Amino acid sequence: MPKVAGIDIGSAFTKAVVVSAAARPAAVVGRGSVRTGVDLEKAAADALAAALADAGSQRESVDYIATTGFGRSSVSFRDLQVTEITSGARGARRLFPSATAVLDIGSHCTRAITLTENGKVRGFKTNDKCAAGSGSFIVRAAKYLQIELGEVGEIALRAENSQPISSICAVLAESEIINHVSAGVSVEDILSGIYNSLADRASMLLKRAGMGQELVLIGGVARQRGMVRALEKRLKVPVSVPADCEYVSALGAALLGLKRLETQLSAASCQS
Repeated sequence: MPKVAGIDIGSAFTKAVVVSAAARPAAVVGRGSVRTGVDLEKAAADALAAALADAGSQRESVDYIATTGFGRSSVSFRDLQVTEITSGARGARRLFPSATAVLDIGSHCTRAITLTENGKVRGFKTNDKCAAGSGSFIVRAAKYLQIELGEVGEIALRAENSQPISSICAVLAESEIINHVSAGVSVEDILSGIYNSLADRASMLLKRAGMGQELVLIGGVARQRGMVRALEKRLKVPVSVPADCEYVSALGAALLGLKRLETQLSAASCQS
């Protein structure tokens, strides 16, 4: 049975999954992630190698490769490329079959996607590429506040008086953070304000895209419980988070690649 790889080349990390059609529905048998860096093709190859090692497979066992993410067109060994909108929607709907909306908060871009009843993309909106509306703002804030990134989400949950971060510009937002620190505001309240700021921007995108009532949050930021709480508070709906949230777009690319491959194999069989 065929194996297909999906590779998501993001601005910060490149993720890959290997899907096997031996099971029905097709199942993920390997995952891998590396920092993207400046050589996008190398990042894709390294992430694929890591996913194959996790699957206990060799490169020769992969029958088809689909890429997604901002660097999707930079991979010469791809068979198919799909947008982050399409792959994110496909992966999220596979994991949550009744999802009506998907929110992908990436390092430098936030995407709000709405779905039709059969899982197709109905509409989408993206932010204006400013760091204040994406995951990189959390990274920069954590660095300034001298906190490990993995601890930010939990620390924000302890906030007692969340402080607003109102600037839509990352530079000005950082100035607000500095002012809060100078005024003696607690780190917990500052971090909570950052998540609330991101949630406000995301909610505007979702509403413009025509959000439904079943939202799936994907991407690495989804692991941060402070972000999940801020979204649920702002949107007044439950937010579902996949176990491997950072691999959802790679999964979607792999599933779309598998569908394309099976279509080609079926056509070839009919012609023979």
